Amino acid sequence: MCKLFGAVMLPPGIPEELHDFKYLALRDKDGWGIAWYNRGLRLVKSTNSAVTDSRYIATVNRANSNLVIAHLRAMTRGNKREVNTHPFSLDRYVFAHNGTVDIAPLTDYLKGNYRHIRGTTDSEVLFNFLVQNMERWGQYMGLRKAVKEISRVATEKKVTSVNFLLTDGSYLYALKKVYRGRNSLFYRIDSGFRKSFVIASKPLGGGWTEMENGQLVAVDASDGSIIRTKIL
Repeated sequence: MCKLFGAVMLPPGIPEELHDFKYLALRDKDGWGIAWYNRGLRLVKSTNSAVTDSRYIATVNRANSNLVIAHLRAMTRGNKREVNTHPFSLDRYVFAHNGTVDIAPLTDYLKGNYRHIRGTTDSEVLFNFLVQNMERWGQYMGLRKAVKEISRVATEKKVTSVNFLLTDGSYLYALKKVYRGRNSLFYRIDSGFRKSFVIASKPLGGGWTEMENGQLVAVDASDGSIIRTKIL
């Protein structure tokens, strides 16, 4: 079961929780990736365990940003290659996912360049499907339409969850949508000197709140404002 981490920090900084996040790789040991924005998108991936890979801490110490997404992989679909390691990127978008989805109906919806899938994971197909909808309908409405379509398919197909973190560089979007299993997301908000919104698959310390199932959160990376809505 993969692990997700995301943070919006104002002023920009290095999320301290990323140091503890690596210890979740004692179980989720099939690779890691960290994406952040600093004069453009920066993305580092590895197929090694974050616990034993010296590049992990070196990368954390470089991730000084107002927006960070990280992922620890527990391989289910797709072999152990960097191209199958999260986060995925597409133009300005970055995406990390926890769960499994049925890719057949989603692939049928993909058009043009969105049909170009580099790896062999269901998560990358899901990513392209979400971005295609966002580009067509707008960021928020596109996500709502995409997730509702996945939910319609999930009533008949083997889908566990579409818990994800996604960003276009301006907003951090987080969804908890679980159909089967116990995947979850927790967040912590700090309104002190450094305003922050931090989200992870498991609490990293105290003061965390579990997201409701079906909840979609959008955090503005420019001012830290938060929008919450429910997707059925």
